[in-house]
Amino acid sequence: MIRKTVKAKLHNLTKIKDEKLSREYQNFQLALKGEDINLYSATKQQAERVRRKIRKNGGKQIHENHPLIIRRDCFRVERQDTKLSKFWAKIPIYEGSIWVPIQLPYSQESLLKEDVRETKLIKGKKGWFLHITVQKNVDVKIPTNLNKIAVIGVDVGEANPVTSVVLTVNGMTKPKFHAEEVRGVRAHYSNLRKQIGKRKVKHALRVIKKIGNKERRIVEHHLHTASKAIVEQAMQLRDEGFNPVIVVGDLKIRKPRVKGETRCRKNNRKVHSMPFYKTKKFIEYKALWERIPVVFENEAYSTITCHRCGSRNTIVYKRLFRCLQCGLEYNRDLNASINMGNRFLDQRFKSRAELTQPQTPTANSIAGRSSEQIAIAKCDGRIP
Repeated sequence: MIRKTVKAKLHNLTKIKDEKLSREYQNFQLALKGEDINLYSATKQQAERVRRKIRKNGGKQIHENHPLIIRRDCFRVERQDTKLSKFWAKIPIYEGSIWVPIQLPYSQESLLKEDVRETKLIKGKKGWFLHITVQKNVDVKIPTNLNKIAVIGVDVGEANPVTSVVLTVNGMTKPKFHAEEVRGVRAHYSNLRKQIGKRKVKHALRVIKKIGNKERRIVEHHLHTASKAIVEQAMQLRDEGFNPVIVVGDLKIRKPRVKGETRCRKNNRKVHSMPFYKTKKFIEYKALWERIPVVFENEAYSTITCHRCGSRNTIVYKRLFRCLQCGLEYNRDLNASINMGNRFLDQRFKSRAELTQPQTPTANSIAGRSSEQIAIAKCDGRIP
């Protein structure tokens, strides 16, 4: 079950409709605080549900403005090609309902044909907006034909936020580094916050929060673009006759600090503020919507393991990876993305292990072999 959100804007509202929406929205906020107010019955039930959830979480968000939640059986969108608008939405209010014209991107118009679920009415600085949730069932299966499979190995990191490579039986192709602008954007806003603190700007906390929101929107835009590019690449491989699979490194980097260990505050801030989880979710839901399977593989030792010979007798300096066993020099993020794809192929087509995660061969398992044996191991029919 995959869900997406369609963002629509209400436009050309009459004065009466705008007043009715404002009244319903304000009454919803009062209902969240426990007041018995005139409100559409289904919306009142939603307010009570949200109020219980806020109280369960401590009640700190009770004074914030929350989007008005419209139950799916009370909401409807119809296409009516009028001069005013192409789409109209029915919004329930106290003592009746109103039809309002909405505008949405052309690329999202087809999503309204799916099953419409819960909708949220949001009041922004530039007017009213609807966030319409749609969902559909998808049947996704992992391909079993090794000759037709195309694995897109994806590594998520801090310096290169998203690195991808395509692995097939013919070898490795199409290495790409996505969202490279993210690092510069985060460094710019980090320095900006430092300058605000040093110069003691008036209302500094308010300004820092504002630029933080802007930074988040820019970073999410680049991550959306990167995830979309990976999914489009998988769709192109499918058109070429392959069965694509996207393999993403399951990175778990946020660990509690151990007392007594040295730490670098600058590096900790860079690593721990990077939206790794959000990046993986962007790729996952976009791929599953297009019926492309997504697999999360354990990322342990993927950066320090040589993808060619499997040795961990390696040196990693900045973005350079060097294997002391076979002499390979490579980009460390690209090496990790190849390891992601290789681990998936090993698990599915070599070890056949479905319950245990196979380990990449270590330096000890390769030590003692001749150069001819190592060369054979490199070209064992898997991925060179």
